[in-house]
Amino acid sequence: MEDANNLFRACILAYSVRIWQQHGAAIKTFILFCGCRAVSIFDCTPSIVNLFLLHMAQIGNTFGQVTIFLMGLSFFYRFFSIPNFTLDPSIDDTKKFVAKCCVHKKQQKFALSSANIRKIWNYLLEKFGSVENIPPKELRTLVMCVFQHATFCRFSDLKLITLDKICFDMDYFKIIISKSKTDQGGKGDYVFLPRHEGAYLDAHMLLCLYIKELQPSPSETSVYLFPPLE
Repeated sequence: MEDANNLFRACILAYSVRIWQQHGAAIKTFILFCGCRAVSIFDCTPSIVNLFLLHMAQIGNTFGQVTIFLMGLSFFYRFFSIPNFTLDPSIDDTKKFVAKCCVHKKQQKFALSSANIRKIWNYLLEKFGSVENIPPKELRTLVMCVFQHATFCRFSDLKLITLDKICFDMDYFKIIISKSKTDQGGKGDYVFLPRHEGAYLDAHMLLCLYIKELQPSPSETSVYLFPPLE
């Protein structure tokens, strides 16, 4: 008996308090749900779990909350060495059905707006006085923001651009994107950075100044436009 108690204590200590709190909170409502039906959580069946999944969808829980609940219930079953009903095929079928009914929340990434660019630009001008006085790292960040805003270029594409992929014109820059997430065929694509004379912040002019600050030699055509920070 003593050995069994020691083993149980060891199992408890193997998990942090935070994990217990997370999983406990996930199944708390399910315990109450079972109690209202005079069923113990230790004696419930896959049918009860399925009924609760449908109940979660009906009361407006998100699919993420359903997933967290099943993870918590699976943890509970595994810890107490009782049949893990979350692995029952019927549970998987119900989960797929519930996925169509529940709300799906996604982490939305908002685009960099003109207002954001203006705030960055005003801050740098106020701090350093002029573009020529902006330190290389801060200038690099500003140009990256302006470049992405003007060309809709992803950062994963932006960081791979080298100087030999940039074609200069008095009125625009043409940039070759050799690899892209949306370019499944690997044929390459182009983005353009036009000149806006009289604009609040001319991206074409800014890129010209930035490339000048890079000071590449004629032989260094494979230099990254935005080299990694050291």
